[in-house]
Amino acid sequence: MTTTLLFGELRGGRITDTLDVTGCTWSQVGNDAGSISQVVVPGHEVAKKLKGVMFTARSFLAVDVDGRLQEAGPVWSLAWNDEAQTLTIGAAGLWSLFDHRKVLPALAAGQTVATGGDLGDTTFGGTDLGGIGQALVIQAWNWVGGDLPIVFPGYNAGDRTETWYGWQLANVGDQLRQLTKRADNAPDIRFRPDYTADKLSVQWFYEAGSEDAPLLTQTGDDWYFDQTVEKSPVLNISTDEDGTQMGMRAWVTGNGSEADILMSTAHDPALIDAGWPLLEVDEADSTITDPGTLDDHSANLLQRSARPPVAWKVVVQASAAREVLAGHYARVIPKTDHAWLPAGETFLRVASKSGDLTHKVTLTMYPIEDVF
Repeated sequence: MTTTLLFGELRGGRITDTLDVTGCTWSQVGNDAGSISQVVVPGHEVAKKLKGVMFTARSFLAVDVDGRLQEAGPVWSLAWNDEAQTLTIGAAGLWSLFDHRKVLPALAAGQTVATGGDLGDTTFGGTDLGGIGQALVIQAWNWVGGDLPIVFPGYNAGDRTETWYGWQLANVGDQLRQLTKRADNAPDIRFRPDYTADKLSVQWFYEAGSEDAPLLTQTGDDWYFDQTVEKSPVLNISTDEDGTQMGMRAWVTGNGSEADILMSTAHDPALIDAGWPLLEVDEADSTITDPGTLDDHSANLLQRSARPPVAWKVVVQASAAREVLAGHYARVIPKTDHAWLPAGETFLRVASKSGDLTHKVTLTMYPIEDVF
């Protein structure tokens, strides 16, 4: 297995060079920006390749494992240590750039505004939620300096309509996350990095689930990670259950204040009937002005909370998971005499994938089947 670090100019996606590094951790996650952190570059490599070339926000960093890009996106931090003679680079997936963009129609050159109401509103419709997310990104792309090497699909048919008011100064990155929570069948969204056909540049594919198939997952068979077979690629399996994230009643608040604030709640008694005490969870999004949208949010929050949240951390040989992406389905079979995990096959979905410069990666997964 070979891990390679690449860097280049973000807006064009052109690869400048590779980097020899002494440290690196990376992760890809579902419905958010992954990370590339603790990238330690020795001083001689800095002087040779990066001086006057590497810039925060302007440059990108990418991680390649055996020819497959695992994560790529803008560089956000550069820390030079004069005593150690090293440069430490921090980057994140492309989604992170949209955490620095607003949901606004492009202003004309030299245009100024007097009040928030003069900024202009944004309304997209005639497609599904994934298509509305695409429209948000394209609107941000259309600003001067907003162009990025993103490949967009065609719009899916749908009857969703969403509106953002200019005075809200809503954040594009946050609103993309909100779209993935907008209903109980809300779509997955991701920016998947890949090489251009000539291998000279990096590009990102905007991908979103549809109303009929909201989850982004593999098209073929589930991945199998079997700890019982000889020379298994599964090195170890850990679990982590956090009951503080559970809720059988969900509350979501929207726009407004005090007694006039919009509010919605959803309830599922299944866990209570099975013996759990009532637990409640809440979220807030002041950009939501429509009661129906708020109801969709509370239904989604309940769907995410009304079960014991057990995370499986499956450490495998990196070569066995090179093609695995966050969102894929997997079947995991622990060793037969495992002291804690259930015997036989468990059906899970990959929430995140992380690695470093070693020959192993960690797949964090959540069970699909009920655990009670």
